[in-house]
Order: sequence, then C-alpha cells, then structure tokens
Amino acid sequence: MVHALEFFRGSPRKIIFDNLKAAVTSGSGRNACLHPEFLAVCGYFCLEPIACTARDPESKGTVEGNVGYVKHNALAGRGEELLTWEDYRRFAPQWRDVVANVRLHATTKERPIDRFQKERERLRPLPAVPYDSDEILSVVVTSHARVQYDGNRYSAPPGLARKTVLLRASAGVVRILDQGQEAARHDRCYEKGQLLIHPDHKLAALKMRRRRQADQREEEFDALGAEAREFHRKLLAMPIKPTLHLQRLLGLVRLYGRQEVLAAIGLALQYQTYDAAYVETLLLQERRRREIPSPTPLQPKRRELIEDIHLEEPDPGRYDALFGTAEGEEKNP
Repeated sequence: MVHALEFFRGSPRKIIFDNLKAAVTSGSGRNACLHPEFLAVCGYFCLEPIACTARDPESKGTVEGNVGYVKHNALAGRGEELLTWEDYRRFAPQWRDVVANVRLHATTKERPIDRFQKERERLRPLPAVPYDSDEILSVVVTSHARVQYDGNRYSAPPGLARKTVLLRASAGVVRILDQGQEAARHDRCYEKGQLLIHPDHKLAALKMRRRRQADQREEEFDALGAEAREFHRKLLAMPIKPTLHLQRLLGLVRLYGRQEVLAAIGLALQYQTYDAAYVETLLLQERRRREIPSPTPLQPKRRELIEDIHLEEPDPGRYDALFGTAEGEEKNP
C-alpha cells in the first residue's frame, strides 16, 4: 500500500479491500475486525478503510477483472521467461509502460495514462515524512555469523556472533543493526535457501580465524612445559614472527615427540639461540649421535588437513599390553 501511494504521489479518501489476513483478523464487511498495523497505515494517510462483504464478488468486480487482464496479457506464455523475482521486477515496469497504460481501455475509451492525469488532481498530498514500512525483527546471530530471514541466510560481522541484533527489512534491502548502528547491509533476496555473504564479512572472519589459530598455537606450545614457556618468552623479545617459529616447533613435536623436542629446546636455551631451525638441527644431531633414523615428515597436498589433526602422545606401554607383558616382567626368550 505504501509503495502504491508513493508511486501515485497521492492518496485517496477511501480504500476498499478484500478480507485478506494482513488487513482483517476476523469477520467481514461492517463487522470486520481490522489488523492494528493496517489501521496504523490507514490512519497515517487518512484513509477510510472499507472491507468487502464475504462472498460478494460485485463489491470488487473491477479489481478481479484487472487481475484477469494481468494473468492473460502479461503472464500468459511467459513461464520460461519469468523464473525468478528479478525477472518479474525487470519485466513488470516495461509491460506497464509499453502495454497496459497506453492501450485503449474498453470501458473508459481512454488510455489509462491519459485518464490518470485527469484524476491525479483529486489525490491528496502525501505526508512530508515517509511512512516507515520496514519489517523489524529481533534475531540472534548464529555462531557462523549468519542471520536467518524469509528463508535465506545473510552474513553479519563475525564480532556479532551469538549476539542479539535488530533486523530491518524493506522491499529491497536487509539491514542488521547493533545498538542502533548499522552493522551490515544486503540486497534482499526473494529466492529461498540462499546464503548471501558480504566480502568484508568473509575477510574479517578469515582474519579472526587466523588470530584464534595463533592464540591456540601459543597455548598448545606453552602447555609443553617450563622450557617451552621460557623459549616462547625469548621469541617474543626477538625481532621475528614468533607464531611461525611456534608452528614449526609444534610440527617437530608431532614428528619427534614431546620429550625430544623439549630436550633440544633446553639446549637452545643454554646456547641462547632462539630459533626453530636451530632446535631442529639439535634434534637431528642427537639422533645421529644415537644412530637413530629420523622420521620422514608427511607432505600432503593440503597441509591444513594434517595441521588440524590432534593426536595423543603415544604410550609404549600399550605394546607391552598387546603381548601380555606386564611391567617389571621379562619376556621368555
């Protein structure tokens, strides 16, 4: 209704409507109980609402005739052409201006566009302040920084995850407001099951994920022991990127085991050399001294698949259990 009045740039004194649920909550005709939001629109534009009586086609016959005209003239035969909402939005104005409004009307014997120019002066001016017809909802942002609306999902800034925000939806725009400030804006989608992601939100999520991974890497390394925490503090004082060294050292832990890496870190602390490559060199030297072969690291095509795997530290005692050998017992030759 608001868009129609804005299109005609004026409002009539009365509005006749059928018993649609958006306008009538119960009853019909003079006994109709009107929807409060519908009454608010009528009051704002000073419209007198007149509800049609149920099962009275004569009260709205002209409107039904126009619906039939649209179906048979505009939509008939265009099933393959009009597939999405955007197809209708492009087609409707062109059909309205080129076909419907310039035809010779069978009843008035005038073109609708010419007839409207005569009737425009009878419309009353619209209020100076536009009517706010946005749909306003309170929604919770999911853990993946998404909000759901009208069968679709819209991205939000990752910092709003699991928070309650305000969603305002107009005919063309969906906005997400946080504490009265606009946090996100999307073009409204009228299809279903779609995911609409703003590029800035995706970039912010990637940055936050990297920071979170770096924090987890630091916590995992510090949990190795006192030597690891001391080595970490020394790395932070160096003009280098500590996260790269921590990532490499954690890779050595997965390859050589916690005890060997901590022993090498202890030697590096004694020599006051704070570098992951130096720790690896100490590991290799110790293995050559003990004549122990070094394991071959995996080289996957997608390294993140390996880095995301967390395994428990192996317990050699499990092998004894497999052969039925208890601690302190010697296996028979």
